[in-house]
Amino acid sequence: MAELFIVGAQRSGTTYLYNVLDSHPHILMAKPVRPEPKFFLKRNEWEKGREYYESLYYSGRLNEHEYIGEKSTSYIEYKKVAGRIKGYYPDARILFILRNPVERAYSNYRFSVDNGIEDLSFSDALLVEKERLLAAQYNSSVNPFAYVQRGHYIEYIQSYAEVFDKSRINILIHEEFVSNMQAIAALYSWLGVDEGHVPDNYDIKFNESDSVNHNEVAMSKLKSELEMLFVDSNRRLSEYMGRDTPVWEAGDE
Repeated sequence: MAELFIVGAQRSGTTYLYNVLDSHPHILMAKPVRPEPKFFLKRNEWEKGREYYESLYYSGRLNEHEYIGEKSTSYIEYKKVAGRIKGYYPDARILFILRNPVERAYSNYRFSVDNGIEDLSFSDALLVEKERLLAAQYNSSVNPFAYVQRGHYIEYIQSYAEVFDKSRINILIHEEFVSNMQAIAALYSWLGVDEGHVPDNYDIKFNESDSVNHNEVAMSKLKSELEMLFVDSNRRLSEYMGRDTPVWEAGDE
């Protein structure tokens, strides 16, 4: 039995990825998908040990699948989680799915609005983001206002790359992966499971924001400025991956 973990990024298609994996007959994903387990963030739980973890989410079913897996998107922001996972599962597979950071930032904002967390306009929220990162009080496992910061993906990936061998890490690009059976088959192949499996739900979108995009004008004005904020981190991400992300270039949707 092997192990895999979807660790992020938020608002980048992690629920879609979860369902693609959960549909495979050789993969058993922890349930429910919401709320996420976040087991390795909870010291009082994590310290109870691997057998406790497996009994909590996979009891009686461990020998029926080639993989067990978990999705907890808060994990991406905690280096200590990488170490905790490594301690339990030294050969675990780590999955990231990343979205154009400009689009991800706005989706994160809309999610916060939908859930009654955010009452500022998008532009105003960006102006006070740094201040909020220092002073905000919140009940969630990660800061709900890190719209821009959370898009500097390489900063978070490096924390996992320091713990896991690069061969155990797979970085998927949302715009290339969603509804793309060739990309899905490549992921199955990387995991070593039947790549011929076709998920029933591979062309369905999950966990979309319900709010109306009432900031289209503001978003248009901000887009170029936001793109500039991510130039360096996107370049470093491309260097780490060994390839460009052309779907994120200016002018592409």
